[in-house]
Amino acid sequence: MRRWVSAMFLAGTAVFLSMMSHAEVFYGEEIEVELISETSNVVPGQTLWLGLRLDPSEHWHTYSRWQGDSGEASELLEWELPAGTEVGELMFPTPTWLPFPGSDLVTFAYEKEVVLPIALEIPETLTGDTFEASALARWQVCDEICLLGQTRVAISLPVGDSLQIDPRWEAAFAQTRADMPLPADEHDVQALFAVAGDRISFSFQAADQDFDDASDVWFFPESKRILKPGPVRDVIVDGGLVQITHEQARRLQIPNDRIDGVFAVARDGRTQGYLVTAEPATTENLSSLSVMAMNDSGSSNASGGPGLLTVMLFALLGGAILNLMPCVFPVLSLKVLSLASTSQSEHSHQKMHGLAYTAGIVVTFMVLASVLLALRAGGEAVGWAFQLQSPWFVAALIYLFFTMALSLSGVYEFGTSFMGAGGGLANKSGYRGSFFTGVLASVVASPCTAPFMGVALGFALSQTWLVAMVVFISLGIGMALPFLLLSFSPALMRFMPKPGAWMNTFKEFMAFPLYATVLWLLWVLGMQVGINGMAAVAGACILLAFGLWLLQQRTIAGPFWRNANAVMCAAAVVVAIYILQSPLLSASQSRTAVAGDDVYAEENFEPFATARLEELQAAGQPVFINMTAAWCITCLANEQTTLSSARVAQAMEDNNITYLKGDWTNQDPEISRILDQFDRPSVPLYVLYPGAGRDPVILPQILTPAIVVDAFNSI
Repeated sequence: MRRWVSAMFLAGTAVFLSMMSHAEVFYGEEIEVELISETSNVVPGQTLWLGLRLDPSEHWHTYSRWQGDSGEASELLEWELPAGTEVGELMFPTPTWLPFPGSDLVTFAYEKEVVLPIALEIPETLTGDTFEASALARWQVCDEICLLGQTRVAISLPVGDSLQIDPRWEAAFAQTRADMPLPADEHDVQALFAVAGDRISFSFQAADQDFDDASDVWFFPESKRILKPGPVRDVIVDGGLVQITHEQARRLQIPNDRIDGVFAVARDGRTQGYLVTAEPATTENLSSLSVMAMNDSGSSNASGGPGLLTVMLFALLGGAILNLMPCVFPVLSLKVLSLASTSQSEHSHQKMHGLAYTAGIVVTFMVLASVLLALRAGGEAVGWAFQLQSPWFVAALIYLFFTMALSLSGVYEFGTSFMGAGGGLANKSGYRGSFFTGVLASVVASPCTAPFMGVALGFALSQTWLVAMVVFISLGIGMALPFLLLSFSPALMRFMPKPGAWMNTFKEFMAFPLYATVLWLLWVLGMQVGINGMAAVAGACILLAFGLWLLQQRTIAGPFWRNANAVMCAAAVVVAIYILQSPLLSASQSRTAVAGDDVYAEENFEPFATARLEELQAAGQPVFINMTAAWCITCLANEQTTLSSARVAQAMEDNNITYLKGDWTNQDPEISRILDQFDRPSVPLYVLYPGAGRDPVILPQILTPAIVVDAFNSI
């Protein structure tokens, strides 16, 4: 009986004390804000747990200290407390991953009522019957718009001899404690991160846990400018290991070379967070993880792959093979003239021409690579040959090659030193000609990806600038190597024909490969901007030809006509330059992106989309993806000789393979991400997903029907 009376007395006391406690509540249309206490009284010398209660209206949300793409964390400032009271830090439960409708933005927020606890150390010297506390509360609440709010919150509690739990808030504080992220070191959770290309990947491992039953996992970094939360979030769960890969934020910033945040695991209807500090992946700490974050699906293996010397050899071989690519042949014809003209020159002059040509190639590759690395560091999803995705650059190349062809045809002579052609190459201007021949050869070769080049370029673009330059210098030396050896070998130079009248005929003949290059570039431009843009550039070429022809008419007497011809030629140049920046050269979707379903049915492929690939993979369907571009000669050759063959089409049908084709003629971030996943900086890329959870297979860059059919039949 006395126990029952005692219990009733304690319960009554708690209710009485809770009635004595006082708190002010802010009521707004979007949110309620209140300062609450876990206990209904305070005791001198003990810890008092208060909480900032934020209860947003339906569809509204508040933010944690991990905000994501936007948002500001709630705060308690400007405390007014009895003397000697010490205030701890405002604490935040594990947030939720909240995508913003209709965009790629993601915030880390609280959609429902949340209590943010804070500990107050009450001094033993506290006097009086009541404890008064107040603070300035600031918050941000968002729906489709965001509102900043602040109010003065206060609470008044009686002073007692023992703490009494306030039944009104007991469940709320208990839930908050359950939702608090746990210290990772106390639960043996390890975290690493690695950066490759435009992606950043995190690996988490817990020796005593199995995450296979997790319904989802997230990583919420404390600092901004770490990851771009949407739309890319690749997750791999394997027992006690979790890998989460994101697209990195523009202008990635990693403070103190470590990333603090919350690793959250959802299972059985609740989410458990862990406060982690991710360190950079190294050879030493990778040994503690069973799988590194950047595996085949993430694009790079930080602990494996070829070494620098192997990559340099690949780059050297790939550069040498570039000389056999049809996209390089028209410019190499100019070098043939240069070599023929110097075959009877002093050996020192021959060597200097070879070195100048090599320097032109190497410098151009270094400049292109540096610009590419700078753009990628700035968050741009670009790859090798990115310049040919700019219609104005393609149009400028058309003007250049068309003008060169006109010069070789004799429409207008730019001089014997122009681009290394003619007989005056054994002088300073001739060396400049050899240098710029190398520059042109590099620019035109950039759309081509020779065997061995893919691995080398993929490695280079994931390294520091210095390492990348070593690889690209090797590539340039490889491309220049045949002519470099020829210029340094007197025995080989003896096989070159002697200069003579035949050179003029050969020079005029070599104009036709340049005209063919112009035709190809016009076709590429048409794929990028449509028929109107292509026609405008072709018209500008006609004007340039007319202007140069007028300048060549030296038989016209009188300064007036000579000046008039010069003005008309200048006007043609102005028109050509104007077209480079006109709306006619605004990139549009390529043919594969705008064609209707009938075209796809006829050509037996679907346009590539990440969502479609994920859908097919989820269904266990085999998928073959072809990443191509109109300016990629290797891609076009593979499609004409192999991928469009009846034998390959039949093998695809027999094995129930879905064919996805991605057109990278213009910039496409989805295709760029796929290229980065497989460490390929440019097209072509051919990947076969066998289905049923099996690892994807990368096919060679040079295809034959036998290679493709064997791959299809092996799934």
